[in-house]
Amino acid sequence: MLRTVLYATYFVILLLLSQIVMLLPYFLLRLIGLKKLSRRFLTRIARLMGRLTIGGIGAPVSVSGLDNLPGDTKRICIVANHQSLFDIPLVAGYVPLLSGFIAKAELKKIPFLNFWLFAMDSVLLNRKSPHSAIKAINNGVEQIKEGRPVCIFPEGTRSRSPRMGTFKQGSLKLALRSKAVIVPLTIQNSYKLYEGTGRIRIAPVSLTIHPPVHTADLDQEEKKKLSDQLQTIIGGPLAVEHE
Repeated sequence: MLRTVLYATYFVILLLLSQIVMLLPYFLLRLIGLKKLSRRFLTRIARLMGRLTIGGIGAPVSVSGLDNLPGDTKRICIVANHQSLFDIPLVAGYVPLLSGFIAKAELKKIPFLNFWLFAMDSVLLNRKSPHSAIKAINNGVEQIKEGRPVCIFPEGTRSRSPRMGTFKQGSLKLALRSKAVIVPLTIQNSYKLYEGTGRIRIAPVSLTIHPPVHTADLDQEEKKKLSDQLQTIIGGPLAVEHE
């Protein structure tokens, strides 16, 4: 319990300081019209913030498959399983692609965290509103077309365990409509950092970046099978873990 209280205090202080040290310079650069410079700056501070968030726990993170990241396209959609609250900082800190996230709308109510989500072009989804879902997908499609990667968690909610839920078919409309290159990502053991016990604890976390899946040339039959294909790819390391 003490570790959880100490980490919560650390995170609140980190979040508060980041507004001045990290986000304020970013927004100032945007305000004076230096958009490219502000984007490069955001790439670095988002990576730093993600690593500081995980580093405060003391959890070791290993990343494999970095050579699978596509370097010849700007239309990118990261598709990952979702185990924990810490998945967003893990992706932001350890996958060298500045991406926004499709996240639940409730997060915009969290002071200071909402500024980070806004800065990273995250799309906040109100699950109770079909209109909001359509708008979120449209916004995400435009972002990807403009060369700003987006990360989605097709399970729709945290599994809070090593088990992976079924991917929702509709969530992949974002990648298909934008004709994005999908980067499949497996997150392992992030649930152990908090969800497994309800307390902060140290556990090794691993990220596996799989070979990209190009959606631009998929026929209708292949599009229908895309959800199952990605679930098999992303779930592979999880299945091996429990053999």
